[in-house]
Amino acid sequence: MGDKIEGPEPTPENPGGVHPHTADNVPDPNPPQQVGASIGRSIENPYALGEKLDRLEAALDDVVAMFEAERETLAREGSFEKGKEGIQLFKSWKLELEKIKAGKR
Repeated sequence: MGDKIEGPEPTPENPGGVHPHTADNVPDPNPPQQVGASIGRSIENPYALGEKLDRLEAALDDVVAMFEAERETLAREGSFEKGKEGIQLFKSWKLELEKIKAGKR
């Protein structure tokens, strides 16, 4: 056999003295440029922001669902015009939120 793979010395954190293969792990010399500013880039931790935005989106879905459920009963009585406005309003907020999540705002 005689082929010895060399690696770092064993340590308590790395008792096997192994290391990951990094030959292909080279940074892109021409990374894609971030064009324009977005609301999402103003937060240091984008993962935390994404988590909060996901929760906000779920809450908007819940509100729209609540209005749509009420439509079934109130529309029969003919008094759901403001409810329709509410549905459109919250759906428009959701579209804006999706733009923020996509980095377009």
